[in-house]
Amino acid sequence: MRLLSIAAVGLFCLSVFNPASASADATGPGGTAEPVARFERDKPAKANLSLRREGAGWRVALRAGGVPNGAATAADCELQAVGPQDADDVIIAHVTPFEGDLNTISAADIGAVAPVLQVRVGPEGVFVEDGGAAARFCGMGSDVNGFYRRLDTPE
Repeated sequence: MRLLSIAAVGLFCLSVFNPASASADATGPGGTAEPVARFERDKPAKANLSLRREGAGWRVALRAGGVPNGAATAADCELQAVGPQDADDVIIAHVTPFEGDLNTISAADIGAVAPVLQVRVGPEGVFVEDGGAAARFCGMGSDVNGFYRRLDTPE
């Protein structure tokens, strides 16, 4: 009986702290999808990340400033990737074509093998490993790796 209670509490915590439990139908003005969760990083440079439901997976949208390096500081970077979330709460997202405010990436830019962003989701934030995407699609000195703290409380 005690094991069932522990399992029930565990499932409740996963549903509360896991963005996969959020509504897939959230839309904003003009029918655009609103992020399910937003995150921010301060070091080594300011960056933000948002997660949106997309089909059975997640769209990861990243914007990061260049790592401070005086006149050699890289321009801001923008990446988007789409992929599923596994049982360990890791989103395995492949960089996807998009048109953004800071960057535009086409299918031809990506080529046959898209870099993979790994986004480990936790109750206080996400940890990102970019798989070489920033080095490939952003200015030299760009960095999107690291911990991003959650800005909103999960429902």
